[in-house]
Amino acid sequence: MTRCVDMYVENRSEPRFACEVRVLGASTTAFAGTVRDVSVSGLCLHTQSPIEPGRLLHLDFELVTGRVEAVGEVRRVTSADDGGLELGVRFIRISAESVDAIRCATAELVRHRGV
Repeated sequence: MTRCVDMYVENRSEPRFACEVRVLGASTTAFAGTVRDVSVSGLCLHTQSPIEPGRLLHLDFELVTGRVEAVGEVRRVTSADDGGLELGVRFIRISAESVDAIRCATAELVRHRGV
């Protein structure tokens, strides 16, 4: 089940929102993670799997507004408080339908939270 929370802008070119969803990624091996925040340009992914910067990930996850399928490049890897990793992933290939799903989810948060 998708649980979306506060939207925020920070110093980003696109608004992001925190969204706790499960994601399955495939490259040479499958892994699982949780999307911490997402925008049309990328996402922050929490995982226990060791993944190095520069790696391409095939991402597939569901938002309440639709399915998101994309290929992203791991741009940043930092340690998380729970011993896992936080991956900064920039989308390098994403379908128009996936962009629409993210934009619609962002618009829903704006409408419901008055952000």
